[in-house]
Formats: sequence, C-alpha cells, structure tokens
Amino acid sequence: MRSSIRAGARDPPAGRTDNWLLFGERNQIHDFLLRAELQAWREDGDLAYLDLAFSRDQAERRYVQDVLRDRADRLREWVERGAAIYVCGSLQGMAGGVHEALQGILGAQALDGLTNEGRYRRDVY
Repeated sequence: MRSSIRAGARDPPAGRTDNWLLFGERNQIHDFLLRAELQAWREDGDLAYLDLAFSRDQAERRYVQDVLRDRADRLREWVERGAAIYVCGSLQGMAGGVHEALQGILGAQALDGLTNEGRYRRDVY
C-alpha cells in the first residue's frame, strides 16, 4: 500500500493522481499503523480520501466492507473513471467480507472484468 501511494504521488500513471484508502483495524489507539504518514498524505493531497474503520471502538462492530457499502456511489464512480482496487490484509474475515461487498456493489461480472484487466488485486494472508 505505502509503495503504491508513494509511487503514484511521485509519478502518477496516465495523469491519475487520486488515491482513496480504506483502512481498517481493531482499535484506533493501538492499531492505527502509519497514522502520521497517512494523515500527512491526506493533508498533502496524495490521498483524496482516507476512510477508517476500527471494529472494536464502538458498541456495534464496523468493518471496511461496511465503509465500502456506505460509499458505494463513490466506488462505482471511481471504477467507471478507471480506478484500480487493491485489497491487502487478513485472508480470514476481512478479504472475504470486502470481496462480498464489492460483488454486491459492482456485480460479480464487473468484478471479474476488473480482475481480468488487472484492476482488482488482492494481497491477502
């Protein structure tokens, strides 16, 4: 994630400068990795949007896939403009939940098309 955003900020491919990061962890106080760097990227314009989901910081759990569903219109608009989607994180839970949310928002056929075009990539472990 860091290298993709840094590279895009230094030398944006095909004139694209928008980056949108959805970051999720359990607790903001303990798990907001790279907080200062991410916030600086947001303030400097290297990240157009930084949406956060900390699942254990409120009574009702909130995950990255929930943020995606809330931002479905923005996601569809970005994909139509040529955006690529990169998913990085836990194979158990997060990756499946995000994939399911993406299918629900974009449709399975569109998600397959993004995969074939190299615009939907997953680095899950």
